[in-house]
Amino acid sequence: MWSLGDRVWNRFNLEMGPGWVVESNDRHVMVQFLEGGERLRFAASTDALVPLIVTEGVAAWLEDDGSSVVVEALLDGDRCRLEDGRIFPTVAVWPLPEREDPIEALARGDIDSGAHFLNRLDALRLEMVREAQGLGSFLGGRIRLYPHQLYAAERACATDPVRWLLADGVGLGKTVEACLIMNRLIHTGRAERTVVVAPDALTVQWLGELWRKHHHTFVLLDEKRIADVEREQAGAFNPFEVHRQVVIAIETLCAEPRLVTMAVEAGIDLLVIDEAHHLQRPLGHSGNPAYRAIESIASQGRNVLLLTATPLEDDALGFLRLVELLRPDEFGPEAQLMDRLEVRIPLPPCTSATRAVDIGGWPPRTPQPVPIGEAEWRPFERIEQAVRGIKADTPVAKASKARLVFEASAAPTMVPKLMKVSDPEIEALAVEAGRNDPRLAYLIDRAPNWRKQGDKTLIFVARRESLELIKTALERRAHLRVALFHEDMPTRRRDVEVAQFSLPTGPSILLTTECGGEGRNFQMCRRLVLFDLPWQPGVVEQRIGRLDRIGRDRPTEIVYFRPPSGMGGAVVRLYEAMGLFEQSLGGIDRELRHIGREVERVAVDGPKVLETDIFEAVLKTAEAARTRVQEAAFHQLHRDPYRESMADGILGRVPQDLESLTKEVILAAAAAFGFEVEQQRGEDRWFIALGGEALVENLPGVPDESRFLGTFNREEAVTNESLDFFSSGHPLVEGVLEELQQGNRGRTACFVATGDEEVFGLLALFKREGEIEAVVVDAGGLIRPDLAEALTAPECDLKPADGRRWASLPGWADVIRRMAAALPDHDVPQALAAFRINPDDSKGGRHSDQ
Repeated sequence: MWSLGDRVWNRFNLEMGPGWVVESNDRHVMVQFLEGGERLRFAASTDALVPLIVTEGVAAWLEDDGSSVVVEALLDGDRCRLEDGRIFPTVAVWPLPEREDPIEALARGDIDSGAHFLNRLDALRLEMVREAQGLGSFLGGRIRLYPHQLYAAERACATDPVRWLLADGVGLGKTVEACLIMNRLIHTGRAERTVVVAPDALTVQWLGELWRKHHHTFVLLDEKRIADVEREQAGAFNPFEVHRQVVIAIETLCAEPRLVTMAVEAGIDLLVIDEAHHLQRPLGHSGNPAYRAIESIASQGRNVLLLTATPLEDDALGFLRLVELLRPDEFGPEAQLMDRLEVRIPLPPCTSATRAVDIGGWPPRTPQPVPIGEAEWRPFERIEQAVRGIKADTPVAKASKARLVFEASAAPTMVPKLMKVSDPEIEALAVEAGRNDPRLAYLIDRAPNWRKQGDKTLIFVARRESLELIKTALERRAHLRVALFHEDMPTRRRDVEVAQFSLPTGPSILLTTECGGEGRNFQMCRRLVLFDLPWQPGVVEQRIGRLDRIGRDRPTEIVYFRPPSGMGGAVVRLYEAMGLFEQSLGGIDRELRHIGREVERVAVDGPKVLETDIFEAVLKTAEAARTRVQEAAFHQLHRDPYRESMADGILGRVPQDLESLTKEVILAAAAAFGFEVEQQRGEDRWFIALGGEALVENLPGVPDESRFLGTFNREEAVTNESLDFFSSGHPLVEGVLEELQQGNRGRTACFVATGDEEVFGLLALFKREGEIEAVVVDAGGLIRPDLAEALTAPECDLKPADGRRWASLPGWADVIRRMAAALPDHDVPQALAAFRINPDDSKGGRHSDQ
């Protein structure tokens, strides 16, 4: 029972300074603290308050003048002498609270809750478990764990500096690998100033990925942000020094050369380049603006990650230029660059190039052709023939004509708008073809059923005008909500549309132009609808690749329309013969660019009636290119490639109990800290709030009054990004663990257990170099490794004992200090517990707390 005027300190919050009791009764005690003048109410039975005792050698604060003093000796009459010789009443001296050695705390009976000690023990165990034999920093993201990604990240991080080319096949997760590497470098202090460079269309997506999946807060360095920094810094500024984690568009870097200079001056620790195949440097050339900009920053010799979807077999020179950018010292004169491939010189050990075949593949593509009858297609055929009859003699005229022929089957109503000279006949044909588009009729008929089935459908169109036409028809005639994604939208608006589409309650259809074909992930979609077919097979492959990606657990339905004749029919037959709707191009996109040129040539100068074998020659070259890539002529030049046989060994290092142990530790600590903790009914979701009743003044890295709704389950976090993922790297998780390790709760305790022998002793917990070291000393002063292992095992059932009763026993302090003297001569223990093991005569009975 506390009395008025008793001097105390809050051992769970030393920063509050000393205080004194101003109110006390059977239910609560009120304390006035000196720091900030704060007055707090505690339960009468609280273990947070500890009496302030003046002892010899203690640092103190002198009430008279506020000076800092040290007590030299205690005198009779409740007086003390200071080191400077002055003598004062002890009530005028306020000892400064300091973190007490747990040995002395236990010796004098300052014993914490057993639950708090066990929570600290579990937290230390969690710290060790989540190291995962070197995989620890890769496991915190909101991602599914794939062994080839962990393998690539671990290989890259084993180098210093990390200068790596991530060249996995389309859909295999290069962005995830880059983020895994980034996590390791940031968390280990190897990268502080980090810059991600991406095409403008992907910058906001990168911001979202970094925040939602990996708990990183980056800043988008666009024109507005640069202007804001310049205004705030009064002209003398460097945005890369003001903002240490930045996403910037490659277009912005190229347009503002001064930014490149500023990045070099700031010193970028980690540079990440997405879509690095856009960095081009032909032989004998200094490179395009993008290449020159990145080369200036990358040449500083620090960490650099390049991401490319173009394999070595498809663009050997471009690929080697990227490797040369990373390892310039390993390449000779430019003239010998391509000779490396001729003599099969292995690439420097800085590349990852996993293919779908290396991971066992994924669910197949299932083509869903929609035949169009001759009568339905006849208006399209007529306008195509009319356009193909236009005379074109110059290259410019031929290019314009080719575009008109494409639009005749893709978006016939656009043909008159693209023509330089008005043609009443073509205008009339365009109106007729647009009036009853069989593709639109198909969508209006099928889309409502898709929605009823809960399916998400992605529809690609070549032109924005087609997109608007389809949206209007589906909304008015099929009564569907439709999301849009096109190049004229602000980047942020595009991301909002995608986010709404991804929700179970969101639109069932997303209409997109080609800008949705690069860098986007639409795995949630059941099917892809190709409303039109671009004449470049690589563009069609990009469209399909938005769904056909790693992690997909069902076939990719590809709906396309099969005209009976004309260019549209000929292109469909060509793509079907190539197997484009059934299997990936496998990285031969560049090799097949001539196909688009050949299709354009036929459209402009080919025969009026197109035979079924019109594209036989280009089909043969496509088959040859696919065969060459599948044979992987240069794949063996990559050092230590991932193999499917490695999967079990890598995933076997991921702790199976990581999620459950994290959940156990964080929830127990949150309750102990006085946070509001509530499980959502029937779900593995938890609401955790740091409210006014919290017993900790603040949590490291977590703003006051923060609220979280999240899960400890990886799969649920992946499928529902509206939830926080309580894992390594999450602010709440890291803040709680730091408080558990650095705070005062659970530093001392008393326990009983059952065993084969009767033992009284000390259990000391040390942490060094990421490892927990448990040391047990028995009453005889013997070190007992066997008991240390047994008492810290997860299955050991430690039961809190009545520590205050134990501490009241005669000679308690001397026994504790004598056993502690036998502990190894190293750091002060993180925590210390006295324990008694009682013999278990019944071999299975519960132990006693006596």
